[in-house]
Amino acid sequence: MGKFDQIKMIELIKVEDSDEVLTLVFQENKKLQIKVVDGKLVSEFI
Repeated sequence: MGKFDQIKMIELIKVEDSDEVLTLVFQENKKLQIKVVDGKLVSEFI
Protein backbone atom coordinates (compact mmCIF):
# COMPACT_ATOMS: atom_id res chain seq x y z
CA MET A 1 0.00 0.00 0.00
CA GLY A 2 2.61 2.53 -1.06
CA LYS A 3 -0.10 5.09 -1.72
CA PHE A 4 -0.58 5.56 2.02
CA ASP A 5 3.09 5.58 3.07
CA GLN A 6 2.98 9.35 3.62
CA ILE A 7 0.55 8.93 6.55
CA LYS A 8 2.12 5.81 8.00
CA MET A 9 2.84 6.29 11.72
CA ILE A 10 1.42 9.85 11.69
CA GLU A 11 -1.18 10.81 14.28
CA LEU A 12 -4.78 11.35 13.17
CA ILE A 13 -5.85 14.79 14.43
CA LYS A 14 -9.42 15.28 13.22
CA VAL A 15 -12.20 13.65 11.18
CA GLU A 16 -14.47 15.90 9.13
CA ASP A 17 -17.70 14.32 7.90
CA SER A 18 -19.99 15.79 5.25
CA ASP A 19 -22.78 14.24 3.20
CA GLU A 20 -20.48 13.22 0.35
CA VAL A 21 -16.90 13.21 1.65
CA LEU A 22 -15.05 11.92 4.71
CA THR A 23 -11.85 13.88 5.37
CA LEU A 24 -9.13 12.58 7.70
CA VAL A 25 -6.71 15.27 8.91
CA PHE A 26 -3.29 14.08 10.07
CA GLN A 27 -0.26 15.78 11.62
CA GLU A 28 1.77 17.96 9.28
CA ASN A 29 -1.54 19.12 7.69
CA LYS A 30 -1.87 16.00 5.52
CA LYS A 31 -5.47 15.40 4.51
CA LEU A 32 -7.03 12.27 3.03
CA GLN A 33 -10.47 12.51 1.43
CA ILE A 34 -12.59 9.38 1.01
CA LYS A 35 -15.77 9.31 -1.05
CA VAL A 36 -17.97 6.89 -3.00
CA VAL A 37 -17.79 7.13 -6.79
CA ASP A 38 -19.80 4.70 -8.92
CA GLY A 39 -20.25 2.38 -5.94
CA LYS A 40 -16.51 2.22 -5.09
CA LEU A 41 -14.50 3.95 -2.38
CA VAL A 42 -12.08 6.49 -3.81
CA SER A 43 -9.36 8.19 -1.77
CA GLU A 44 -7.11 11.12 -2.57
CA PHE A 45 -4.66 13.32 -0.71
CA ILE A 46 -5.34 17.04 -0.78
